[in-house]
Amino acid sequence: MAKEQDIRKSLSELGTETPFDNFLRQTGERILFSFTIYNELKDGASPERIKELNQEAHALLIDKAYENGLANPVKAVEVFGEQLGRFVSTYSYRVLFLFKQAFKGRTIAIERSADQWLEARFAGQSGFVDLMKKRWAEVRLDLVEKSYFDTYNPASGFYTDIALSATAEDLLYLYRYGTRITENNFKTASFVNSLPEKDIKLIVDTMVDGYIEGFNESGMDYSIKNSLGLSIPAGYERMVPGLIAGFEKYGLKMFIRMVQGTKLNRQAAYDHRFDYALSITEKMVENRITAVEEIFSGMTDVLSGYSGSAYLEVFGEQPFSPVLKAEANKADEKTSGLFNKQTQKLRMIANNFIPGDETSFEIIAFPSPEIQGDFQEIFKDTVKLNTLSNKVYRPIQQAIIDAMDGAEYAHVLGSGSNETDLKVSLCPMANPEKETIFENCLASVNIPLGEVFTSPKLKGTTGLLHVEESFLRGLKYDNIRLEFKDGYVSDWSCENFDDLQRGKEYITENLFFPHKTLPLGEFAIGTNTVVYEMALKHKIMGLLPILILEKMGPHFAVGDTCYSWSEDSQKPSPITGKTMIAVDNEKTIQRKEDPSLAYTNKHTDVTLPYSSLDSISVVHPGGKETFIIKGGRFVIPGTEMLNDAIDQAHSYL
Repeated sequence: MAKEQDIRKSLSELGTETPFDNFLRQTGERILFSFTIYNELKDGASPERIKELNQEAHALLIDKAYENGLANPVKAVEVFGEQLGRFVSTYSYRVLFLFKQAFKGRTIAIERSADQWLEARFAGQSGFVDLMKKRWAEVRLDLVEKSYFDTYNPASGFYTDIALSATAEDLLYLYRYGTRITENNFKTASFVNSLPEKDIKLIVDTMVDGYIEGFNESGMDYSIKNSLGLSIPAGYERMVPGLIAGFEKYGLKMFIRMVQGTKLNRQAAYDHRFDYALSITEKMVENRITAVEEIFSGMTDVLSGYSGSAYLEVFGEQPFSPVLKAEANKADEKTSGLFNKQTQKLRMIANNFIPGDETSFEIIAFPSPEIQGDFQEIFKDTVKLNTLSNKVYRPIQQAIIDAMDGAEYAHVLGSGSNETDLKVSLCPMANPEKETIFENCLASVNIPLGEVFTSPKLKGTTGLLHVEESFLRGLKYDNIRLEFKDGYVSDWSCENFDDLQRGKEYITENLFFPHKTLPLGEFAIGTNTVVYEMALKHKIMGLLPILILEKMGPHFAVGDTCYSWSEDSQKPSPITGKTMIAVDNEKTIQRKEDPSLAYTNKHTDVTLPYSSLDSISVVHPGGKETFIIKGGRFVIPGTEMLNDAIDQAHSYL
C-alpha cells in the first residue's frame, strides 16, 4: 500500500534527536504494525500467528506499558508541557487502537491516520497542535458509515462468522476477534462448552422468550421487523447457533454486533474520556449531524427492519477506583454543551429512523471465571436467578402495585446508620379501573425479573438518598449522598477522597456530566430477594452488575425515565387491562415542544440494599399510609414468600 510505503520511507529518514522525533517514531511504527496485521490476516496467517498479533496489539495498552508510554497524559505532559502534551497523549492513544480495524480487514481508518502522521512529520512540533485540531474536527463520511453498518446491518458478518466457526477443540479462534483475550476467556469458553445441552437450551430459550415478551408486554409488533443485534462476551460462542435458530422462528435474523474480551485498561479509558474536548466545535457537531442524517437516509430499509439489541454480559471483575490525573483532558461548559447537543441530535435522528415505540432490547448477565469464590456454583445460582418464573412473581408484584396505585407519594427510610429519608411524588390517577402508575417488570427486557417501577413527579420529590457502598457504571462510591429538591439533585457528596470537594467533582464528572445536575427519572422496588440471598451467600455484593443489583431493594435512577422516546406507545396490559400512565415528568413532557430539552441521555440506577432499608410506604389522599416494606420485610398480603430468601440471606451475615 502506498501509505504504508510512505511511512516506511519517512521513518527511515527520521532522526532521534528530540522527544518529538521519538514520538513520531513510536506512533509511525504503530501505524505500520496495524498495516502488518491487515496484510498477514489477508494472506492467511496461522492461528498461532494471529495469537501473537493479538497479544502484541494489546501489549502497549496494559498497565505499566501504558503508564510509561506517551498515551498516558501524565507522561506526555511531563515531556512536552501541558498543551502539546495533551495532544501528543490523545494522538498516541488513538493510534494504539488502529489494530481493531486491521482485524476487521479494513484500512480506511489506518490510512487516514497515516495521512495525519505524514502531515505531522512535515508540520513538526510547532505545527502539531493546530494540525490535529483541524484534522480531528473533520467528519469522514466513510468512517462513520462503517460504524453504523456494524451496529445495525445484519450483513455485517465479521463477529458472527467467527462465532459460528468456533470449535471446542481449538480455542485459538478467540484471537481472531481482535479484542483482548486472556486466560479468563479460555476458561469461559471451556466452561460453556462443558455445560449439558439442556442448560444451554435453558439459557437460549430464556433470552429468546424474554426478548419477544418485551414486545408482547409493550403491545408492539415484532413481526414488522426482520433483524436484531447481539452483543456477547468472548467465550459464549456455543450459545450463538441456538440463538440464531430461536430468533429465526420469529422472523428475526440475529447477527453479532459486538464481542467483548477481557477489560483492557479502565484507568486509560478514564484518562481519555474527555479527549473530544480538544477538537469539538460547533461546525464539527453540525457536520457530524449532517453526515449521520445522510447515512441513515441511505440505510432506510435496514433501519426500518431493525428490532433492537440483546446483550449478554458478564460480571465479577474487581471494582475500579480511578486515579484522578490533573494532566488528563477535561471538558469545560462550552465543550460539554456541544457534546450534549451532538448526543441529543444524534438520538433524535436515530429515533426518527428506528422509532423507540417499535423497538425493544434485552440484557442478561452471567459471572466471569475471574469472580472471587466458587465460579461454578455462582454460575449455577445465576442461571437459577435468571430463569425464575414469571407466573410465580406476577401476582406478587401485582399485589404491591395494587397497594401503591393512587397514592400521592412514597416514603423511603433507611435503617441503622443509613440516613436515607426520601419522599417520592407519584403521578396522579384519574381512572383506577383502567390506569396504573407502576410497571410490573418480569423476565423481559431486563433479566432477571423482579421489580415494579414508575416515573416520579419531580415537584414534591424531596429528601436524602444515602448508600454506604455503591458501584455505578463500573466505579465505586463510598457513602454517596444525593439530596433531592423538587425532583432534582440539589446537593451531593461521597467519601472516596479525603477532600470532600474532590468527591463532589467525582460525582459531577461521572454521573451528571455533561449536565450540572439530573432529575429523578425512576423509582422502583426490587422484589427478587433471591438475588440478595445469592449476593450474601457468595459474598459478591460489590461484584454484581446494576442489572442484578437493582432487583434486590428500592432503586432510584438519576436521569431519564424508562420510557424515553416511547412515551406515546403505551397500550393496555393484556393481563390487567390497565394502561401505564406514569411515563412523563415535568422535564420529559417538554418533548412535545422541543425534544432537545426533554432528555438527558443519562440513566444511572442507585440501589439501596434491603440490609440498609427500614421501610417503604405510600401515602394516599386523605393521609392513609400503607407499608410495602417495614422493618426490612415485605408486609403486603401475598408477598410473604419474598421474605424467605431475605431470612436465608441474613443467615450468611
